[in-house]
Formats: sequence, structure tokens, C-alpha cells
Amino acid sequence: MEYEIDPEVLSGHPAEDQVRAVLLSKLRAGSTDRESEEVADLVALVEMLALWRLGPAAEQPGIPGTDQLYVLSFASATTSFVKVGRTSSFATRLRQHRAMAERGDYVLFDARVSELVADAYPWEQAVLRELRRRHSGQRKGEFFYSLDYDEACSVVDQQRIRVIPRSVGLAVPNGGLRLT
Repeated sequence: MEYEIDPEVLSGHPAEDQVRAVLLSKLRAGSTDRESEEVADLVALVEMLALWRLGPAAEQPGIPGTDQLYVLSFASATTSFVKVGRTSSFATRLRQHRAMAERGDYVLFDARVSELVADAYPWEQAVLRELRRRHSGQRKGEFFYSLDYDEACSVVDQQRIRVIPRSVGLAVPNGGLRLT
């Protein structure tokens, strides 16, 4: 039986979390065939929702002079991880991470990318520093194993003060803004 699924309706709905939970339990159940049609359909749906939330950022080429901060969540039969990074070409970086994850039998569970900023490096470093302070679990560089994705996104939001917005096509006056 085929279903027509509208990501706009499902995104943010409690059923979306249920779909992820069902997929994760099937991946982690040793008897589940990863290649079964049911699991393959769940993988496709979960990845489609993650990519849908990214919107055009998942495919647009980078714009010179801008950066973006991103948070990606992946899960497999044995573990999960969150990857935090910055890039000047998010679509390319997303493809690279998805290819790497797929080789390890990981599924893209969720994804978030920031608006364009002039330089995401200070923001990224502040986020990584805070996540390292909070997360006592296994980590390797910008990869945090068993870290809650929502916690990582919360830290990204808290550290947003470290970023200078970049309005593409709009010049910021040389002196910036002056408060009187």
C-alpha cells in the first residue's frame, strides 16, 4: 500500500518523532533486516523530513564571503552522533557527510543550518567549547556520540551572540551601527 506524505504536515508534528523512534527501534533490533522494504521506507521518510526542513539550503551552492553553522544528527543500529560544523558551501558539505555516514550504515535523522553569516568560526568554536563542557560522553573533534540533537541546537541558539549577520547584497556601513 502506498501513502502520499506531505512533509509540511508531518514536520514538527508528534508523529514525526514517532517515525524516528520506530526507525531507531527497528535499526537497533538485531533481527530487523536493514534492507527490508519497511525499514527502507522509514529511512527514506526520516531523511526526506530532515532534508525538507533544510529547504533550499540543502542544494544551493555557497556564496563567497559567507559561512553557515550546521548541526547534523545521524543514527545507526548501534549508536548515534551529532556533528557540528561550519562551511562556506553547506550543500557540498552535507553530501560529504551523508556519503560518509552511509558507508557506516548511519541514517540522517535531523539537520539544521544557520542563516548566512560573515564568519561562523567564532560561533562554531563557542558551540564546540560548550558542548565539550556539557557532554561527558564519547566525542571526536566535532562529532559527539549519544548527544541529544535538541541539546546541540539549544547550545547553537545560546551562542548566537557570537555571530555577525551577513545580509547578502546589502552593505553594512563602515562604522556599523551606533547607539546613542
